[in-house]
Amino acid sequence: MIGQAIQFLFVGLVLVGGGVAALSRHVLYNIIGLGISLFGVAGLFLLLGSPFVAAMQLLIYLGGITVAIVFAMMLSIAMTLDPLPRSPVKTGFAAVAALVFGMGVYGLIGRATFAEVAPVPAEAWAVGRIGNALLEHYNLVFETLSVVLLLAIIGAILIARPGQRGKAA
Repeated sequence: MIGQAIQFLFVGLVLVGGGVAALSRHVLYNIIGLGISLFGVAGLFLLLGSPFVAAMQLLIYLGGITVAIVFAMMLSIAMTLDPLPRSPVKTGFAAVAALVFGMGVYGLIGRATFAEVAPVPAEAWAVGRIGNALLEHYNLVFETLSVVLLLAIIGAILIARPGQRGKAA
């Protein structure tokens, strides 16, 4: 019973954080919502029996990416701008889209049958096996992520350079 309550807590953190990230009008609140959502995902990984992936979720995404986004926003002009007012037409379209999406999900869940999933053995999530998989089978994805992070750092440096605002690079 307590385990199920903890599951719902982490799922709630993911959903509430995603809602704050998607619906807030201020950039900093969007980033805070993203952090809350990523914390919930780390908790779900922990409940799935993967403490290593949960720790990496916290260290890399919550601790690294979210903090990098905060620094990028602090260096940009977006933090000083007031958010634009909400448009009633866009809000109406978003409400209709959310309603249609919710009805679709409700219809799919009503017809779906869920099979029992066998628990994964603990040795499947061993650090050595994950490291071998990253370097042998998923090395292209691993290297692509490193290039994306490098481009993000270069972009932050270009944005932060004094006297370059408004000029094309």
